[in-house]
Amino acid sequence: MVYSVECSPNLRERGEVTIPEEVREALNLEEGDQLRLTVQKLD
Repeated sequence: MVYSVECSPNLRERGEVTIPEEVREALNLEEGDQLRLTVQKLD
């Protein structure tokens, strides 16, 4: 089953991205869950 929620987090210096809490809650994400990312650079 595929669920999706859109957000635009910022890339940090070390290449890390934090998924916002409201997105984690909406998708019921837990540590160890596997995610598929589609990346677009916003100008």
